[in-house]
Amino acid sequence: MRTKRQQQHTSLIKVLVAIGDFFWINVSFLLMIYLYWQQYGPFGYHEYKYGFVVINLAYAISLFLCGIILDKRVVFSEKIIALVTKTVSLFAIIVIASFSVLGILLPAKLWLLFLCISFIFVSFWRIGFRFLLKSYRRRGGNTRNIIILGAGRVANKVYNSNITNEFLGYNFMGFFDDRDPADYRVNPQLVKGTLADVEEFVKENQVDEIICALPAGDDRKALPIMKYAENNLIRFMIVPDFMRFITRSVSLSFLDNSIPIVSLREEPLRKGYNQLLKRVFDIIVSLGFCLTIFPILFIILAPIIKYTSKGPIFFKQKRTGENGEEFYCLKFRTMEVNADADSVQATKGDSRVTKIGAFMRKTNLDEMPQFLNVLIGDMSIVGPRPHMLKHTEMYSQLIDKYMVRHFAKPGITGWAQVTGYRGETKELSEMEGRVRQDVWYIENWTFWLDIKIIYKTIKNMLKGEEKAY
Repeated sequence: MRTKRQQQHTSLIKVLVAIGDFFWINVSFLLMIYLYWQQYGPFGYHEYKYGFVVINLAYAISLFLCGIILDKRVVFSEKIIALVTKTVSLFAIIVIASFSVLGILLPAKLWLLFLCISFIFVSFWRIGFRFLLKSYRRRGGNTRNIIILGAGRVANKVYNSNITNEFLGYNFMGFFDDRDPADYRVNPQLVKGTLADVEEFVKENQVDEIICALPAGDDRKALPIMKYAENNLIRFMIVPDFMRFITRSVSLSFLDNSIPIVSLREEPLRKGYNQLLKRVFDIIVSLGFCLTIFPILFIILAPIIKYTSKGPIFFKQKRTGENGEEFYCLKFRTMEVNADADSVQATKGDSRVTKIGAFMRKTNLDEMPQFLNVLIGDMSIVGPRPHMLKHTEMYSQLIDKYMVRHFAKPGITGWAQVTGYRGETKELSEMEGRVRQDVWYIENWTFWLDIKIIYKTIKNMLKGEEKAY
């Protein structure tokens, strides 16, 4: 049966990915041994033997617990990297603990090098394999025959968004709908019959998957087809018709394992693992910064700030944080002390800004005290920028979903800032754009997206930004 061949393809993909993973993990281990040999002399045979067994067993456990997602039709590079990060992190914990129990001691720098190289090799291997798999599907390999129930708006969106992408490997065989042809929202030539014709069509054409995209009210007509598909090992999927009022990615969960609950958005940072990863990264980076670079900046900038204008070194302002909680956001003071600081944004050529303040704003140095906010937990390194309380009150009344940005911890930098929405917002549309980018960040967060934002922030700091005033 064709379904059995599809299952074999899925299993083969998993096996090939796993073989490649083990190959690169062992290459990384051999490279570490070679470097050990170069610096510290011969690596004992028993240590090598036990080490070889440990790393392979540890990776097998990690792979089993974390899984492989490359067999799925739609997988983005960020998801691949995120899963590799999770797998290698678990692998590192198991290997280091096992080596300690066995008494195999290695220098910390070699451990770090081994894990970094393992991560890089496995990441490149999986992304490369995904690229090869896409190319193979474009040429007609690893395909799945699919039909869609419905010929309306939802069915048309499913077809145009997914089925027509060659790299997903779908062989589309037709739409089926009971409505009048005048009401079709799809190409009439692609409609192969009514719902009553589906069973006979499936028998004659070996369909692998059926997608139900019928409008609300008509979906009960698909129940006999669903039962037939289940009894004949055909995958049956349902696209719920709530696109009338929800047009974004949503999260599906179950209440008491029986009642489906649709959340309005997927929030990766609600998962404990992601929260821990982000917080550990924030603490390591902010603590390192506060112990090294920040004291130097303070020694240089503090006397200049005090000498050039009267007032405190730090500017402390209440801003809106995660879940709407207020906190004091710290900055190096860049303005003369004034009564409008908590209500009026800085504008180009603002007379309140001091000369050293203009330089600090241009280079983002004024934001550096916020690493203290990160360290104590009020902020994150990356997240939606915190707004002053007056702006939160005002824009929450003017902009739809404005408060959604407060589902995440505010950041020193953010996706909106590196995509053109930094600084003064003269028009309401500019703030709407910032909110849109902030909400996108919350819905699409990955650790590597944070790294990308940090990289773009540093790049923008070095070249200068037009709206940094």
